[in-house]
Amino acid sequence: MTTGGDWDAAWNAALDAMELEADEVERMLRHRDVPERLPAEAPGFTPPPGIGPLPAALRERARRLVQRQLDLSRELAIAIAGNRQQARLVSRLHRETDQSVPVFLDNRT
Repeated sequence: MTTGGDWDAAWNAALDAMELEADEVERMLRHRDVPERLPAEAPGFTPPPGIGPLPAALRERARRLVQRQLDLSRELAIAIAGNRQQARLVSRLHRETDQSVPVFLDNRT
């Protein structure tokens, strides 16, 4: 059985790991115009085994983190939709122009 201090430390470490993942998603969203190599497989968050229930003192931090992750999920969905729209536009341009020359169209307004 873990003690109160060990329990809090385990939960703090778990929340720290989740926040680092959220930071990485935010970084990718902010710099999505810069192509970069993504890891082949992004590791998902797995809470440590036997961590126990969330301590009351960390409840607000965890609530804010969940809200941040929900906000990032919405941003990712919007970014994905935008990428799909751009891909459809490029595909249509290739079909309509029937040319093999590169085309650049910046539709950000």
